[in-house]
Amino acid sequence: VGMNHGEYRWLLIDDMVTIFNKHREEFFIPSEWICVDESISRWYGLGGGWINIGLPMYIAIDRKPENGCEIQNAACSKSGVMLRLLVVKG
Repeated sequence: VGMNHGEYRWLLIDDMVTIFNKHREEFFIPSEWICVDESISRWYGLGGGWINIGLPMYIAIDRKPENGCEIQNAACSKSGVMLRLLVVKG
């Protein structure tokens, strides 16, 4: 059947996330303190019914100041360096 348009749009960033995660794993040694959190990459879109153009999944969470794409992440608490990313796709 093939993939839908949203799945195709996620493919445009999948390699970047994979390369980022591999690079950090290979070249950075974190401290023993790791902070796991979620972030929102802000997205305003075109508004109205067009909000999802370019963004396969739009997140609006009351406790977050911005709406957009949710990213789960892990960072070294001592250096503040981001270690891993996981884009929430649905």
